[in-house]
Amino acid sequence: MVLLQWTIHMKSAGMDLPKAILMPVFGPPTPALAPELAALLPSNADPSGWVRELPKGPDEKSGLCAGVCLGNPRLHRQRLLFDLKTANLPWVCNLPSVCQHDPDFVTNLDEVDLGMARELANLAACAEEGFRCIASVATPEDARRAVQMGFRTLFVLPKVRAYESGFPSELTRTRAVAAVADVSEAADVTLLSLVKSSETMATVVWPTQVQGVIEQPQPV
Repeated sequence: MVLLQWTIHMKSAGMDLPKAILMPVFGPPTPALAPELAALLPSNADPSGWVRELPKGPDEKSGLCAGVCLGNPRLHRQRLLFDLKTANLPWVCNLPSVCQHDPDFVTNLDEVDLGMARELANLAACAEEGFRCIASVATPEDARRAVQMGFRTLFVLPKVRAYESGFPSELTRTRAVAAVADVSEAADVTLLSLVKSSETMATVVWPTQVQGVIEQPQPV
């Protein structure tokens, strides 16, 4: 297992956001895929088992968010909640997320209760237990679902196909954010967008609608 860290950079100081998202990639390395896409590959691993392997000290994790594959049928919700509380991880995000797949595949997953509806339901269960939540979305419909369920921090992810020629282009990422912003603007939502490491300090290239960005993940 490899643990990835998605560092969060805020537009203004003092925003109520975690400093980073931690997310596991199970299975052997897949050189042909970006690590964040490799996390979408099927795995027999316990989706929240990695949380139990983290150091138990509270200080170093108090500002972190757990990225968990919440659509995984092997996920045991009560076990996840217990693991998060024990590890003192106050934030949760549905990451990796099935929302990154092509629309037809996402529809197929929803039809067998393995899609976004399942992810957001599990995320809502975390919110009910007092965890702060970041909802990963890729389309306006994803954002509409998330906002209707009460989530107010959205991470706009590129679709898998956007990685065909490498890291998704600035134009592709900006268009995705703009489409989601049209849906979420009236709901006072905090929007986060994915950026390359070289773009974290260049706020001029950040989409105008976002309040922060999340840096392309790096192994911890």
